[in-house]
Amino acid sequence: MSRKRGDRNYGNYVGYQAFSSDMPTHRINNTNWYLKFENNIPGFFINAENVFRQMSPACFFTTAKGSTLYDFSGWQKQCEEYFNLTMEEIICQ
Repeated sequence: MSRKRGDRNYGNYVGYQAFSSDMPTHRINNTNWYLKFENNIPGFFINAENVFRQMSPACFFTTAKGSTLYDFSGWQKQCEEYFNLTMEEIICQ
């Protein structure tokens, strides 16, 4: 299932099994944020009550840079290693 924002589709998955069934995912530290390729593009998902909602890259980057509630330490390196891209390449996708 997906919803559309602007000209991009954003995915929603109910349950971790549905979310992770087509490829491995990566959880950022012990936060509710996950990384996953969605339609061959780096995707950023938040787990809210076992519903994994894809959020815009801008939303993820803003949260990761400014969160004082969750531990986002090393998030840029985790993104680069998971997606096998530089941050510049991830941002430009």
